[in-house]
Amino acid sequence: MKELVEEWLALHHGYTRQSYENTINQFGSAVKLPLARIKSQHVRNWLDSLDCADTTKQKHLAILKAFFNYVVTLDGAPIKSSPLPRQFKVAVPKETLVERILTVEEVKALIENEKDRRNHLILKTLYQTGVRVSELCGLSWKDITPRPEIKTVQLTVYGKRGKTRYITLKPELAIELEKFRESALGTAPIFTSEKGNALAPAHIHRIVKRAAGKAQLPQAEKVSPHWLRHAHATHALERGAPLRLVQATLGHASLDTTSKYLHIRPSESSGDYL
Repeated sequence: MKELVEEWLALHHGYTRQSYENTINQFGSAVKLPLARIKSQHVRNWLDSLDCADTTKQKHLAILKAFFNYVVTLDGAPIKSSPLPRQFKVAVPKETLVERILTVEEVKALIENEKDRRNHLILKTLYQTGVRVSELCGLSWKDITPRPEIKTVQLTVYGKRGKTRYITLKPELAIELEKFRESALGTAPIFTSEKGNALAPAHIHRIVKRAAGKAQLPQAEKVSPHWLRHAHATHALERGAPLRLVQATLGHASLDTTSKYLHIRPSESSGDYL
């Protein structure tokens, strides 16, 4: 099983590989069985034993399904079918996205109360571009490109599934970033530690959570970088941004993922017409 796991992980990179490896290692440590003896009940028992959110359990299950499906496709596979059929599911969690949408005033307080120059720019970049935390950590100065022919500055973002997208920076943010750069080389990360290393997602999470505390946000202990991505999508759509544009900016594979933000805080309902 160890060799099969390594072959499968070799197909993935970066944060995705880390996430997959973490799930497989946790499962393997808990269920010490040969691959051919693993049954769906073993997976069920393991998931039930975890002290984590239902969304995390769903993620673990999706990763295990992907691994078993990969093994089945191999020549001479040790199993003929996955122990996890398509209908095998965990409880669907309650939709709580609305609870994770910051208001415009809350985002403003979050950013303005952060006086550290680097951290202030991290918060502003997360909100104004809607990038994922892993994408932010991977940005280097060469990814910011002036486009004088269309009077904009463009940010190249390397996203999930190896897809590249381009985001136009607001002029004020582009100017702030240029001043912050000073003499940094093009290959240097935009946001670094005191030692000059690229910040890891865990560092960004701590920065955002501390900033939420300073701003005294109602759910400060829960606020994460992804909340700023949610806020970006919601606020842009509320102000009339085209759905396709928001999808392209955020790098959503499906328009359905983007469209859910349209229904987070509806301004009216059919009841208004009764």
